[in-house]
Amino acid sequence: MTSSVTSTPVGVTVTQFNAMEASELADQLTGLFASRDLATAVAAARPIATIDALCGAASVLLHEQDDETVLESVNAHPPIGGTVESGSRAAAEQATAAEDQGENGEMTSIRNLQPTYREKFGWNFLVRAAGKDSRQILDNLVVRLAHEPEEEWPFVLRHLDAINQLRLRGFVTEDDGTVREASGVSEVTT
Repeated sequence: MTSSVTSTPVGVTVTQFNAMEASELADQLTGLFASRDLATAVAAARPIATIDALCGAASVLLHEQDDETVLESVNAHPPIGGTVESGSRAAAEQATAAEDQGENGEMTSIRNLQPTYREKFGWNFLVRAAGKDSRQILDNLVVRLAHEPEEEWPFVLRHLDAINQLRLRGFVTEDDGTVREASGVSEVTT
């Protein structure tokens, strides 16, 4: 079961994460992942010791989901440069690209190419947009349009995993209040 990507839930510490009632936690994680199945699996993987352990478990569990479940989660993400709810998680993640419309109309090109991508692959173009400008996103989209579906699917999974980890790191802090940056997640290649 899938849910749309919603606003950012209120953050918790690792201890609070471990102590939350399972259904409440699954509700919060469904908003992060746009997948109730993944949210329930991650909630069931507790207790976790650190944010890194949580992200590692969430990554493994994402890759254990069937393709239909992952596809629903992918398609719950709004198009880059499309209409997103003000203050939503997607708006924050796409902020750099949205502010940088590009000197050469990159954002317009991204908007125009996304339907071509969707028609070719049958799912929304998904990229970890946080921190990327419109040129980087357009370059990523153009490269990936050259893929065949079986070549493209692993890229989609990597970007979905990176987005999920970024969101988890924004939701859960270490017990001392430390926010752990993702190691190796910030730069997902193509």
